[in-house]
Amino acid sequence: MSTVNAVVLAGGDGTVIDPDHRFKGLLPIGGRPMVSWVVDALREAETVDEIAVVLPTAEDLGAWADTVDKLVLGHESFIDNLSAGMDAFRGDRPVLVVTGDVPAITGEAIDDFVRQSLERNAEFAYAVVPREAMEAAFPGGKRTYIRMSEGSVTGGNVAILTPEVLSRNREFGQRLFETRKSAARMAQLLGARVVLGLMIGRLRPADLERRMGQLLDARCRAVFSEHAGIGMDVDKSADRELVERVAFTIHG
Repeated sequence: MSTVNAVVLAGGDGTVIDPDHRFKGLLPIGGRPMVSWVVDALREAETVDEIAVVLPTAEDLGAWADTVDKLVLGHESFIDNLSAGMDAFRGDRPVLVVTGDVPAITGEAIDDFVRQSLERNAEFAYAVVPREAMEAAFPGGKRTYIRMSEGSVTGGNVAILTPEVLSRNREFGQRLFETRKSAARMAQLLGARVVLGLMIGRLRPADLERRMGQLLDARCRAVFSEHAGIGMDVDKSADRELVERVAFTIHG
């Protein structure tokens, strides 16, 4: 079975959720740092080898930090943090990238995404989750959705990419990250045909893969996942309350 190394991006401003916690990845969820739930899921996954966590600090992390293979101090920008995390590993095979603010993610969800991505020979793969799955698992949650031919979907907070794809697409990668919360801005970045497809609900996954492939000069794949936990990132206090109430009440 093919496996990958994983990078967890655990930075971000925690004070927008809780003024008492400066770093988002260390924000308590269910009595533990949020990033620790993500690390646990990666350890449970059969498809993951080593784990590197990128954080803005190395102080007062707690016992969970001893379970990761590499701790990397973060930088200002998303793309610099991603590069630092991927540079922690040697070689040219694909790397799994996960944000540190998806505490409801599971090892099963990770394995499903990694296997689909590798089976489709992706150089860049990005998870999408159907709206129905999100609303069933996290009723009342507020997500950003785009309309595709299969229905409305939201982006998952996991991706797979090769070091080579990252090295030649740093500027575009930063721009893509900055537009991720706005369906309109992301569509503008991807081009007029994608915008039109979204407006009329006719955009097919193959069309999106083709356009991303042109922009990144890579084999790009949109990977559908029914595992809603990968789409439930904690960006505000209501998200935190929802995750603690739903995910950890049901799953322990």
